[in-house]
Amino acid sequence: MKKGRIILISVVAVIIVVVLIIGGKMYMDNKKEQKKLDIEKQSVKVLKKTFADLARVKIERTGYNKMTGSYRMVITMTNKQGNSAHFSYGFVENEDELGSYGIVDENVQKQGTTTTKIRVIFSDESEEDI
Repeated sequence: MKKGRIILISVVAVIIVVVLIIGGKMYMDNKKEQKKLDIEKQSVKVLKKTFADLARVKIERTGYNKMTGSYRMVITMTNKQGNSAHFSYGFVENEDELGSYGIVDENVQKQGTTTTKIRVIFSDESEEDI
C-alpha cells in the first residue's frame, strides 16, 4: 500500500512540475512578444516624426541585436498617394530618432512629419491606428 501511494505522489509531483515549466515558458514567450510590439509602436511614432504624408506601415519583421541593443525593422511604408517603399531601418528603444535607413523612393520617403493617424500592421499581423 505504501509503495503505491509513493508512486502516485511522485507522478502527481512530476505532472505539477511539467505544468509549471510549460506555463512559465508560455509566460516568458508572451512577455517577449509584448516587448517586441511595444518597440514596434515606439518606432512607428518616430517614423511619423521622420517622414511626411504617411498613410500605412506594415512591419514585415523585427530583429534584435544583443551586441548593440538595437532593433532592425523591415517595413513597407505607403504614403497618402498610395505609393509604397519597402526598406529597413534601425531603432534603439526610447530614442527620438531612427537609426540608419536607406532611401528607396524619395517620393514616398519624404522628410517631414505625419500628424494624422496611420494604419499600422505589426509583425504579429495585429493592426492599430497610431
